[in-house]
Amino acid sequence: MKKRISEAGIIEDRELAEYYSLMAKRYMRIPCQRVLKRVMAKEIEKGIILDVGTGPGIFPIFLSKALPGIQFKGIDLSPVMIELARRNAMEEGLGDKIEFAMGSAYSLPCEDHSIDLLLCINTLHHLDHPIHFFNEAARALKEGGGFVMVDFHRDTSSVLIGVFDLLWKTFFGRHPEARKGFLESVQSSYTIAECRDFLEQSRLKYWKLYTRTIEMWIESTRPSSP
Repeated sequence: MKKRISEAGIIEDRELAEYYSLMAKRYMRIPCQRVLKRVMAKEIEKGIILDVGTGPGIFPIFLSKALPGIQFKGIDLSPVMIELARRNAMEEGLGDKIEFAMGSAYSLPCEDHSIDLLLCINTLHHLDHPIHFFNEAARALKEGGGFVMVDFHRDTSSVLIGVFDLLWKTFFGRHPEARKGFLESVQSSYTIAECRDFLEQSRLKYWKLYTRTIEMWIESTRPSSP
């Protein structure tokens, strides 16, 4: 198995960020529906959901429409992405319902035990210190708070990687920088064993780790407090 290669972190190129935002709005409906299903399984009808590494804000915008009683907040290190997320929310009539701000996974902008549910979608592979992030999640979540985290895993079969890379290039590959994005993300992702080891060393509790094709999912194993 190939050694992990860290992926470049913050997207500062506006043209590339605009492209990712456009493609996400066009093609991410099914991934959003899958995440929504897992969030709804946590039985949270009100409270605060924090999306870490929100990018152009596609997931909180989608989920906010289905969960109007939830207060959503999205954070990202990229000021360009935060600007796009705010614009996307405004276009959907949700500018006053979702807060987007710059913030780090290693220092979540919230008080201790104040978050009802935490999302982290395709962001974990950007983090070189996952244990620090898991510890921050444990600090931020309320007692019994839920979480849904999704990312690639590096020990995916080479056949599946090839198939999904072809699909990525078909739908997202018109921009030369975006064209190589899927492979770079997989190469910078963690194996299932690595991620399990990080979780076991962290203060995050009541988690389960499982795979779906090229993805690994990390979820809380008990419903959030009402």
